[in-house]
Formats: sequence, C-alpha cells, structure tokens
Amino acid sequence: MPPRWAFPDPRIDAVRGCAAVERGPLVLCAESTDQDGGDLDDLRVDTGARPRDAASGATVHGRFQPPVGDGAPYAPTEPAREGAEAQPVRLVPYHRWARRGPSTMRVWLPKD
Repeated sequence: MPPRWAFPDPRIDAVRGCAAVERGPLVLCAESTDQDGGDLDDLRVDTGARPRDAASGATVHGRFQPPVGDGAPYAPTEPAREGAEAQPVRLVPYHRWARRGPSTMRVWLPKD
C-alpha cells in the first residue's frame, strides 16, 4: 500500500496544524537518527507533496527551520524562521522506534 497523509480533527489542540503518515495499518514516524543532526522540533513538512514509498517506510519533503530570535520565551511578534531548503525526511514504522539506539521521535509533524 502506498503511504498517505493523515490529518487530525482540528479540535485537538495538541496536534492542530500537523499531519501524520500512514502506510496500510502502520503509522510512520520521523526518528532523530535519520535526520543528519536536524532537530525534530524544527521540522516542517510539505503536505502538498505526496509521501514517497521507501524500503522500510516512506519519505516526505520537509525543512528544518529553527526559530530566529533573541531566545526570550515570549515576544510581541511571532519569531521568524530561517529559510531552509526542502530535503527528503525519512519515516519509519512507529513500532521500530529506538531499535538503533536512543533517539527522539515524532508521529505528528507540523505543516510548513
């Protein structure tokens, strides 16, 4: 089965503005060990492009965009994000998380 986007009910505050990827009955996740040092908190995915099939999961187009600012927790305006080029982001089945060592993981990926 080809991978596909899944979107949450917008009433669920914790995942509003995010998307997940499913492949058949499997839920896929982004794992930090696959992202070449990119912080998953800074990942934004392009849901306009279809997820692509990969050997053990899928890939999606995404950008790692850390916020730019003075580091203060609150500001009168939303912090800008550095522009970053889109790159393939590897996703693996959720049940395989941390099999290659300790790592961070995200199922619900913020949209670009």
